[in-house]
Amino acid sequence: MQTTLRRILKVLEYINLRALWVSMISLFVLMIMTSVNAVIRKAGIGGIADSLDLTQLLMILIIFCALAFQESKRGHIRVDMFVVMMPKLVSKIVNGFFNVLSSGILGFFSYSYFSDIAKTRSSGAATQVYRIPEWPFVIVVAVVLGLFALTMFFNTINIFLYDEESTEDEGGAEENAT
Repeated sequence: MQTTLRRILKVLEYINLRALWVSMISLFVLMIMTSVNAVIRKAGIGGIADSLDLTQLLMILIIFCALAFQESKRGHIRVDMFVVMMPKLVSKIVNGFFNVLSSGILGFFSYSYFSDIAKTRSSGAATQVYRIPEWPFVIVVAVVLGLFALTMFFNTINIFLYDEESTEDEGGAEENAT
């Protein structure tokens, strides 16, 4: 069972890494577009038409595609102020409950986005100048939110059953403290 769970987590991490590449490429394109737009505006030529809509679409890719990878590396901020004061078993139960609850909510969001794909496509929603359709971005958000929910759920099971955070940074906080 543990090896199956580890395989699932490795496959999710592999997929999440590919989504992270989409995020990084989008960030690079946004940096280039912003720099070119600033130079063009400074030269008095005008600017990139529809740069606001392009920026919004790229920000969707940057933010959402990085979420699942952060979860696979257990990099999200968790507020432990009260949980660290609890006994280990109670802390584990509280964290497990909130992680499963969060996974469910993220799964619901993913389902909601998947159900909106056809509506967004049939409505013809697109950017104003370049007419870039919005439905591919809805697909990306639905997929990566689903990946985020699955990664969080399987990480929670791994921690709850095997008492380990397998994707914690390799150095470990305890080793770095000494």
